[in-house]
Amino acid sequence: MVVDTIADFLVSNIYRKKFLSIDYGTKFIGTAISDQSNIISIPYKTLDKKTLMNEIIEIIEKENIYGVIIGMPYHLDGSESEMSGQVRKFSLELSKIIKNPILLLDERLSSKGYKSKKKDCSTSIHEKSACLILDDFLSLYKNSPSGI
Repeated sequence: MVVDTIADFLVSNIYRKKFLSIDYGTKFIGTAISDQSNIISIPYKTLDKKTLMNEIIEIIEKENIYGVIIGMPYHLDGSESEMSGQVRKFSLELSKIIKNPILLLDERLSSKGYKSKKKDCSTSIHEKSACLILDDFLSLYKNSPSGI
């Protein structure tokens, strides 16, 4: 189920399970997960589209994931980008194969800060972008009535 608000997303996370964030790209998909206390984001893995759905299912099961946060790419003026349609399509396809709630979260500028840096780290740009998306969500989560 794809939801529109953080309140709908958090309605039943009573067991304090972790969250998975996804930075959906045209070639690669970055992922990050929250720590057990849902305070920090941790880069997880960069996926390719060939095995994407199976790997997401594996991550959800292995890491005890409550919900999935997918970065939604908007233009700076708030209008939807061409990529927004692909993200919506992906999120709907994902909602058909997992029972976990899915939240689309504004990701404007989430990867811009990493694109110009040298590749001096083993963590990919895609994973770092997923961390930024998850960090934004965790800030909202901490300040919500259903959060920590």
